[in-house]
Amino acid sequence: MISAAGLLVVLVALWDIFHTLWHPGGFGRIARWVFQFVWWATKHVLPSHTRQLAGPIGILGTVALWTGLVVIGWTLVYLPHMSDGFYFGSALRPEQSSDALTALYLSLVTVATLGFGDVTPADAVLRLLAPFEALLGFVLLTAAISWILQIYPALGRRRSVAKRLSLLQSSHATAVVAGGEPCVASRMLDAVTDGTIQAETDLLQYAESYYFIEEEEELSLAATLPHALELAEAGRTSSSREVQLAADMLTAAVESLALLLDRAYLKTGSATPEVLASYGADHGFEPHA
Repeated sequence: MISAAGLLVVLVALWDIFHTLWHPGGFGRIARWVFQFVWWATKHVLPSHTRQLAGPIGILGTVALWTGLVVIGWTLVYLPHMSDGFYFGSALRPEQSSDALTALYLSLVTVATLGFGDVTPADAVLRLLAPFEALLGFVLLTAAISWILQIYPALGRRRSVAKRLSLLQSSHATAVVAGGEPCVASRMLDAVTDGTIQAETDLLQYAESYYFIEEEEELSLAATLPHALELAEAGRTSSSREVQLAADMLTAAVESLALLLDRAYLKTGSATPEVLASYGADHGFEPHA
């Protein structure tokens, strides 16, 4: 019964890893809880400068929790069999080594693929299970590396669209959109629309990316996204139908992203401008007057 409970714990960890890293649009429940707790702690308990570390801490905490679940799960698998299911090295006394601490030690060295050989399985089933735990150790290592390789390109794309919006805002691009050359204005709006759609796609694929905060305002989508609505509003005042269409597409893209933000994170139930203001405030940026 204890071994079955241990296998269940291992399966829970594997299921969460799968949903977080390899399921399209997924975010494992354990990973979500860890990120939400770290996010709350950096807002209300820890010093304010730790907010920029919420995302990386969330990844480290989640990987640590996954590893802990796997180790504890396999400890429970081994525990009922410690007295008669394992060979003990000559320096160990079986009667003093058949306890929970030894089972935990065996689980740790196996998942870390150290394999000291002082405690080895004797039972046929355990001889098959122990290498499987070592394979899970490789899975955990691969999961941690692949997570980093996946999330940071998405953050880079988000920073790019934020930087574009910041430059357009500082260049007073709304005047060009409203009364400039239609081909130039429509290209501006289309570029922002493409970036906004990409940001939404990345947020759907990597839900944990929401919890990464940019220290510089010009690189933060939470701070610069309201300007996309200003550009769209300026485009709707243009006499060019092409620019108006581009403005409508941008509005739809921003509203779709705002709906995702509100549904998954902010829970305000408000209109798009209020959602974007809440998004900025949640990331530590107050709206400009």
